[in-house]
Amino acid sequence: ARLLPKVKDWLRRHWMFHVLVLVPTLLAAVYFGLIASDLYISESRFVIRQPEKKTLSSLGQFLQSAGMTSSQSETFTIRHYMLSRDALKILEDNLKLRHLYSSPHIDFLSRFNPLNLDDSFEDFFKYYGDIVTIDLDTASSICILKVRAYTPKLARGINEALLFLGEGLVNELNDRARQDLIHFAAQEVEEAEKAAKTAALALSDYRNRKTLFDPSQQSSMQLQQVGKLQADLIDVRGQLAQLRAFVSESPFIKALEKRASELQKAINTEMGKVTGGAGSMTQKVIEYERLSLEREFTEKRLAAALASLQEARAAAQRQQLYLEKIVNPNLPDKAQFPRRGRDVVLVFVVCWLVYAIVRLLKAGVEEHKG
Repeated sequence: ARLLPKVKDWLRRHWMFHVLVLVPTLLAAVYFGLIASDLYISESRFVIRQPEKKTLSSLGQFLQSAGMTSSQSETFTIRHYMLSRDALKILEDNLKLRHLYSSPHIDFLSRFNPLNLDDSFEDFFKYYGDIVTIDLDTASSICILKVRAYTPKLARGINEALLFLGEGLVNELNDRARQDLIHFAAQEVEEAEKAAKTAALALSDYRNRKTLFDPSQQSSMQLQQVGKLQADLIDVRGQLAQLRAFVSESPFIKALEKRASELQKAINTEMGKVTGGAGSMTQKVIEYERLSLEREFTEKRLAAALASLQEARAAAQRQQLYLEKIVNPNLPDKAQFPRRGRDVVLVFVVCWLVYAIVRLLKAGVEEHKG
């Protein structure tokens, strides 16, 4: 009975210590010691690998310079996907995570939607951010995937499911890259084939319209004909010169003059065919050579396109990227959290620091008033 007033007086004088330190520490001891659920962590490690390529061909050099694949960037892509709503939606559809993390076996402060107020997917997505963490070592590009759950099997199951989803995304990215490679190469082949056919038809049509088969041989034949006519003309002129010199009144002179005139006209006509205007052999050969060069160019373009298509198909048969598991998901045999003793001590230290700060502030205010 005598101690009761002293206890009441002590409690009255130290009420701040009780409120700020003793009560929170007792509550923490009760929570962490008796209520807090065991939290298990399953860890795995993976890396996105890209096989080394010997890019000696023009297409390979183009792909390398274009930077179409990069293991570093793809690692970030897989990481963001595993933490995305899409990945959570698949996990929810297959594992019913919202139901599992809302289980009454999980303590009130740790479970999802403890008050049954908001069971929305968006609210669970925020909760999902505390379940899954992926740390990336930028130096080695190794990802450390950690999954927190309140049973060991669930932690490992979610970890394995996320790795499976990551592998699926890598395969999808590979498929897209392969399809793009083959699509663009096949499109180039198609365009080159059309150009080659157009050039070949244009040359064939020109040959038919101009009755031109072998320009060099035809030009040679025409020049030979001109040479023969010129030789005949020289012979006729020689005969004319002899008759005029010795038999100026010969009736053959007019006939030879007419023959020489006809030969000259024939020579002019044949020369006109070779070196004359738009219909001359020279103009025909110029146009023929232009069409021939165009056909040769389109044929070379087609050959290059076919080679690129073959290389694209060969590249498509090889996997560009793949997810390599360095450490498989483990089945934890011991809860990582809560660390009961440490957490209680931590609460006590924090509350004591708060209490000390409040005491200092209170003393300062009382001193200022005094």
